[in-house]
This record gives sequence, structure tokens and C-alpha cells, in this order.
Amino acid sequence: MSLKSFHVVFITISSIFMVYFAYWSFINWSHYNDLSYAVYGLLSIVSLVFLVIYSKRFINKYKEIGS
Repeated sequence: MSLKSFHVVFITISSIFMVYFAYWSFINWSHYNDLSYAVYGLLSIVSLVFLVIYSKRFINKYKEIGS
């Protein structure tokens, strides 16, 4: 498995996990009305955004190196 494919798989799995964790946090926040679940949801959304930015930068950098 190449470095590029490993990163794509890892980022995809991590992004899916962040979406699920945000959903889980929102459900628990609405059920228990605890602020910590809202913070967890916010952190997971921020992490998802950073993962998307990282993946775009990595793919662009890999294209430059591969050329």
C-alpha cells in the first residue's frame, strides 16, 4: 500500500468517525442537556474540517512530488 492510498484510507475512516461522533454528541446533548456533549460535538466538527483541509493539502503536495 502506497503512502497516498494509506493517507486516503486513514483520512476517510477518521472523517467517518468524526461525523458519527458529532451525531452521537448531538443526540446525547439533546437527551441529557449536558454542555460537555456540545463541546465534544463542536470539537469533532472542527476536527472534521481540519481533516478535509489536510487531505486536500496532502493530495496537492503528493501530485507535485509525483510529477
